[in-house]
Amino acid sequence: MLRSPYRPRPLHLAALLVPLSLLPLACKPEPEPIPIPDPGEEDPDAVYGQRLIHRRKDTGDEVVQDATGVRSTLAVLIPRGESVETQPSVPRQDEVIQFNDVPLGPYFLKRGTDWYILTEHRQLNLDEYLLGRAGVVTVPEAIPLTLSVEGLAPMDPYQDFDLVVPNAGAAGVIRLSSTPTPGGTSLTGQGAEYRSAFGRQEVIDSALGDRLYMLQKLRRSSGDFNYFAAARALTLTDVTFRPGDPSAPVSGTFSEFPARQLTVDWRRSSFEAHRAAVHPQAVSLPETSVRHSLIVSPAAGGLSEGVVGYAGELISGNIPASSQDVTLSLEYINPYPSSWGTVASVVHRYQVPVRVPPQGPSGTLGVSLKEQAELSAFTSGPVQARLSPPTQLQVDGAHAQEERALTSLTPVFTWGPPALGTADLYELRIFRVYASPSSPDVARTETVATFLTAQRQLRVPPDVLQPQQAYAVRIAAIRTPGRDLTQTPFRADSLVDTSLAEALTSVLTTP
Repeated sequence: MLRSPYRPRPLHLAALLVPLSLLPLACKPEPEPIPIPDPGEEDPDAVYGQRLIHRRKDTGDEVVQDATGVRSTLAVLIPRGESVETQPSVPRQDEVIQFNDVPLGPYFLKRGTDWYILTEHRQLNLDEYLLGRAGVVTVPEAIPLTLSVEGLAPMDPYQDFDLVVPNAGAAGVIRLSSTPTPGGTSLTGQGAEYRSAFGRQEVIDSALGDRLYMLQKLRRSSGDFNYFAAARALTLTDVTFRPGDPSAPVSGTFSEFPARQLTVDWRRSSFEAHRAAVHPQAVSLPETSVRHSLIVSPAAGGLSEGVVGYAGELISGNIPASSQDVTLSLEYINPYPSSWGTVASVVHRYQVPVRVPPQGPSGTLGVSLKEQAELSAFTSGPVQARLSPPTQLQVDGAHAQEERALTSLTPVFTWGPPALGTADLYELRIFRVYASPSSPDVARTETVATFLTAQRQLRVPPDVLQPQQAYAVRIAAIRTPGRDLTQTPFRADSLVDTSLAEALTSVLTTP
């Protein structure tokens, strides 16, 4: 949720017809955690971290030590007024990650070039939970397929299929190369291609235990809410996608499943009440764009460790933006084992106008309010906002929702708590606002840095903002009950019960 910061483009759930409880288990023994020294035992000014990679595969979970894969990407930045002192990790013979000469108090843990977390913890849990086996090969091009399938629900001219291969961490869409016969229930020798939701296509290999799950999705509606829902499902165990193959054959018979009914009491007025806190100029997206959304997604293998990876959706749809409350009656199938979990989310999206100063091209930046929980929570009572955006956004003591010039490249942002609910964490995402030579009449944005903090103020470290540039900062309040992401920062994507409410500054220019 936070790192991307969101999951890939909405897809739809693919079918798994073989319960995990019936699959053979061949997991490596889980490694024993390495004891991390208590503060003061070895070095009172040291920060320690440990990292395990938990991989969820069709045959069960596999856990491996993985400090070497991340150690070189991490550094500690110690604030020194308007500057920082950088401490890289120190060499060790074991899998513990250690940073020396870090005084007590807040410091930045930096990963890569643009991700930071402001924390005071002396012991960090850097574990990550990933869906799929290690060593999955990816290719940049779409993978061609030939479909020969039957048992479909009557198709419309826009028929697509979802594909999910949990063992390879793969999820995406199979797009047909030509329009199917409306009302048809089979395809023979139909050309198609697989496109991943992750921007690169995973190579599927049945010899490595990969099972391919296809899901036929159908267009449906409930009032003004238009959505795609899972309708039929197919699982295959003998399909392999090889780079360079002219076309991988995919054949089989789709199965029917009992239809499920879902009623959602969506109190949209509770979200719209906080629009002014998003930004005084925040407006709803036009009807031609993605509007208020509802998504129901599976959690492969269950929710004991949260949502592990991305495996498409059972339901995804949109409704024109409005403050009107709605009650939706939806229909879908769920072909997954009962051991799997199901989560639901609603997203209210807004846009805020931005302009390249002083009177350059204009554009918009997106801002959202989001609620997510187990599906049972969505059906047991009204779905409504539990958290509102942070308040009183300021930069260097001045109102930040007004355009202004900054006085330094290391400004201090401060904000107040949400008016509704309690935030456990805040995320600051800094965007550069610019016009490209190829599109000089449109303002564009790009992310330059993301910060996580439990505090309500943050000084931007040096080298993040550049001279004579324009920026906007999106500050999100986030509920993370039961999870301290300032100590377990890489578990953000696995959150189940969570809320997010964003506010946006106006355009700020650097000296």
